[in-house]
Amino acid sequence: MKVLKLKKVIKNLGVRSAAAAMIVFLLTVAATCVGGYLLYNATKESVYLKGRVNAVQSAKDFDGYLLVRKNTVILASHVVDEMIRDGRPQNKILEYLTAESLSIKKSIDKDYTGLYGWINGEYCDGDGWVPDEDYVPTERPWYLETMADDRDVTFVSPYVDEQTHTVLTTMAKQLSDGKSVIAMDVTLSRIQDITEKVAADTPGSIGIVLDSTGQVIAHSDAGELGKNYLEETNTLGSELAGKLFEESQTQFDFSYENQKYMVFVERIEGGWLSVSLINTRIFYRPLIFILILLALLTVLEAVVFASVLYNQMRKNLALASAEEAMSANRAKSRFLSRMSHEIRTPINAIIGLDSIALRDEGISAHTREELEKIGSSAKHLLSIINDILDMSRIESGRVVLKEELFSFQEFLDQINVIVSGQCAEKGLRYTCEKKTAVDEYFIGDNLKLKQVLINILGNSVKFTDPPGEITFFIEQTETDGNQPQLLFTMKDTGVGMDEEYLPKLFDAFSQEDTGNTTRYGGSGLGLAITKSFVDLMNGDIRVESKKGVGTTFYVTVPLRAADEADLPKTASKEAGEETASRASLAGCHILIAEDQEMNAEVLTDLLELEGLTSEWAENGRKAVELFEKSKAGHFDAILMDMRMPVMDGLTATREIRKLSRPDAQTIPIIALSANAFEEDVKQCLDAGMNRHLSKPVDLEKLLDTLGEIVVPSTHDPVLPE
Repeated sequence: MKVLKLKKVIKNLGVRSAAAAMIVFLLTVAATCVGGYLLYNATKESVYLKGRVNAVQSAKDFDGYLLVRKNTVILASHVVDEMIRDGRPQNKILEYLTAESLSIKKSIDKDYTGLYGWINGEYCDGDGWVPDEDYVPTERPWYLETMADDRDVTFVSPYVDEQTHTVLTTMAKQLSDGKSVIAMDVTLSRIQDITEKVAADTPGSIGIVLDSTGQVIAHSDAGELGKNYLEETNTLGSELAGKLFEESQTQFDFSYENQKYMVFVERIEGGWLSVSLINTRIFYRPLIFILILLALLTVLEAVVFASVLYNQMRKNLALASAEEAMSANRAKSRFLSRMSHEIRTPINAIIGLDSIALRDEGISAHTREELEKIGSSAKHLLSIINDILDMSRIESGRVVLKEELFSFQEFLDQINVIVSGQCAEKGLRYTCEKKTAVDEYFIGDNLKLKQVLINILGNSVKFTDPPGEITFFIEQTETDGNQPQLLFTMKDTGVGMDEEYLPKLFDAFSQEDTGNTTRYGGSGLGLAITKSFVDLMNGDIRVESKKGVGTTFYVTVPLRAADEADLPKTASKEAGEETASRASLAGCHILIAEDQEMNAEVLTDLLELEGLTSEWAENGRKAVELFEKSKAGHFDAILMDMRMPVMDGLTATREIRKLSRPDAQTIPIIALSANAFEEDVKQCLDAGMNRHLSKPVDLEKLLDTLGEIVVPSTHDPVLPE
């Protein structure tokens, strides 16, 4: 029965039409699957990079902390060896240990307990501690383990101090006489602090440091300190330790109680293991949201496909109708193949309808709260899509610089508003100062320069604890060709970085095993992308940093001086030439060229709320016809979509500009398009449009743009039907 029904459907549609419909649907499903797969791989790579960075950076911090104390023991052992060989008396050796203990406590570690040891058959303590009579140094672990160990410095088995609840270990070294041992107790609280901080900075991560016996030396959960994972059973720690000590891997996947982790391992001083776990489910949440949206779109395509077949079977449409339906499906397939246009269009409707609904003063407080959540979620999804598309665009080398006139003071004010707000929220002091006089106007890409500075200052805010300070200085100099050059100096009192890490700071990580390093930042595209922007501007970026002191960035960028002809006109204008303000837009009549009826309805309603009327053309050809048949001045502006059936927005704009009527060359045409790349903007301007605004439509920005370029006609307002 089902076979007969399928044959009937194919007969009504025609073999070629049915095959075309099936191909369109399969291509849509394939495009969705490929897009989801690419997004999954991108997210997985992001998890890998974050975990590897946490493991490598933590291991470097741990090694640096332990190496200073290890070298202290080695240095002290060399001095005592020399004193023994020179026949120096025991009291002189004790005096040295006492003086060295006091010096190290002042310069390295205030919690330092002093150098001590079994020397020439006697116990010596540089901190002045006198043991009980039953204390036998040669029977203590620090002596026994050191005598049985052939390493340069022995890391004695750590233990948890009962009073301070911190983990302690002893570093000890056997002296050249084969009987004497010099030792130093080391608190590992700093390693615990580093482990907790790294885990706190990465949601869903766990940091662990284990000694060679499986004992927990540091853990992002302090309650785990002192446990021995090799002695436990049926716990996350015991399962993890089993893999760590049975397999010599630096990275592997790990599952426990329905949670999945990526595990990264680095060996550090003392034969210990620095382990970083990343809970992949937390990182995959935004991806799941996008995949659900793609799945819903696929289901929608399936419903449309089934509906077309069902309607064609019942109505027995002619071949022309079937071909038209297939053409619509092919258009949808091409539409879905471009992710920006695919997702921005429904988001435009969501945000627009949400904005309209929020203007209704009669809705309840609960409904308003839910609508605000919808708007916030839609904007968050839009930011995720923008980040993914921007990253792809940068990696493909499609970034180009704009050459636009901009006010430096406005540029600086925008940065200060953002950064000062972040500092105020965190309790930091922020200072911005011009060290020299700076020109009022420049020509260059102020958006990318602003992104560079905000990214660096944002990192300073992130890595500076209150009550810290962030300073931002600006100086203007000149190059050899008398071209103005700006030097931006950004200094913070944050955590700083190791000097040996600085040469790798701007390296872009792809895979750790190929030697690439990570990008800093969050938000963004990171310091590697920041440097690429600076390089694209023929600028320079340098950094100075010291661990625990702070970091200073120096960004030097050449800009083009604004000529007299470039400067904005400040003289008063004639009454007929004065630019329309927001307040004068009421009564303006707008032509909307938009192929999506829902988007057109939303835009019509938004304009109507501001006192503007409009007419809708469902494609570019219809827009040209409506404009050509109207009287001069009937429309005050045209809002033109770029991608439309029958005739696209670019072609429609060229056709309008070629018409032989007085307002064909002067009517403002504004592109409203989901195609938001710089090359799309250039295409619009080259075609004769006045401005380009990206979807989803920002009503305030649209009204501001109309207010800048629209001169209202003298005709009576066109009332909506």
